[in-house]
This record gives sequence, structure tokens and C-alpha cells, in this order.
Amino acid sequence: MNTFLFVHGAFQGGWCWDQITPALQQKGHKVVAIDLPGSGEDVTPPQDVSLKSYVKKVVSTIEKIDQPVILVGHSMSGMVISQAAEEIPEKIKKLVYVCAFVPENGQAVSDIASGGPKATLNEKDQSLTLIKEFIADDMLNESSEEDLRLFKRNIRPQPVQPFEDKVSLTNIRFGHVPSVYIETTKDRSIPIDLQRQMYATRSFERIYTLDADHFPFYSRKKEFVECLVDIAQPQ
Repeated sequence: MNTFLFVHGAFQGGWCWDQITPALQQKGHKVVAIDLPGSGEDVTPPQDVSLKSYVKKVVSTIEKIDQPVILVGHSMSGMVISQAAEEIPEKIKKLVYVCAFVPENGQAVSDIASGGPKATLNEKDQSLTLIKEFIADDMLNESSEEDLRLFKRNIRPQPVQPFEDKVSLTNIRFGHVPSVYIETTKDRSIPIDLQRQMYATRSFERIYTLDADHFPFYSRKKEFVECLVDIAQPQ
């Protein structure tokens, strides 16, 4: 049995993994899906949220689990799982990047990203709110209407500061944690060319390819779970 720890991307919460959790549990795996600070049901004010607070939440969760975890990060949380691996590499069995940012040492999301989803800035609390009219075309372009409604119903404003905070990574710690990447070829949020440019910067054990949008756990649920089950197999 493996323990998967899922870390959601921007604007979301642990709820985004609900539809693929039962299939993994049926295979005998344990699933933990957290809310990052200021996301999901967490009430931390956006202006108090940083990459450091994200990483602290992930690390504290991992430290309560009695075996090394398969740490899965979606989109923005590629930054989070990378920094967590720097902090406690011995507690992470494998890193799984799901159409996620792959940072080099000293980079922030804002150093890598080009464009991104359309959102409005609230300067008072330093958060971004998605413009819902563009979500279907820009983010869930291969997902069902039901999943689109679910997504719109649950999203929250995204704190800005984690996009500006830079990671601090070393080869001797972060660089020694085995990693895989799940690329999504119909992604309009982090286009496939950018995904491939990023994952070419480090050595991944394997690249999985899904004909999916930015949310393969919606648009390609079965195939996504199959990737995770394969990743969990002994090497």
C-alpha cells in the first residue's frame, strides 16, 4: 500500500481530487488531499499566504504519516512539492508533477509562467479571482459540463504572493528524489510546449502523456488513475 498526498493548484482545494480518490482506494492505496492555506476550507487571509506557508502545510502533513509518501502536485503546486522535497527528501517516495511547474533553483511561478487564466486582482487583500466566463475555454476545455459546474461552484480567490516567492533547491536534497511528470497535450493553461521545456531541465524517471486539458483528473479520470497506479508499482 502507498500513501498519495495530493496538493491542489491555484484557486482550488482538496476537493478537486474527490473524483479519483475512490479508484485509488479500491486499489489499496491511502489518499490524503489537503487544503493549502487560504484555499478550500482553510480560512487564512490571502494577504497572509506565501509559498513558505504552503510548504509548511505540506511538510507538517507528511510528518504525521508513518511512511514515505507519493507527493502529487498540480499546476502551481509543482513549486510547492519541489520545495517540500528540499525540506524532507527522506519522507518522499516519489514526486509526481501533474501538468505542473518545474522550477529551477531561485525561480518563482512569475519567472516561468506566460499568460495564464484570466483573472481580476483585488489589491486590498492581494488575491486573484477567476473570470468565470473564460474558465471553460481557458482551463477545462476538454472537461464535461458537470465538472465545469463543480469547478465554478467550489473555486476561491487565489493569493498572489505564492506566485512571486522563489524556491531554494539543491541537487543533494530535492535533486535526489525520484520524479515523474504527467503532461497534458490539450492544456491551455500551461501549454504543452512550456511543460516540455520545463521538464527537460531535470531528469525524470518517466513522462506520462494524456490527451487532456489542464485538469486530467476531470477530463481523463480513468487514464489519470491508471498513471498513478503505475507510478505506485515497485520499480
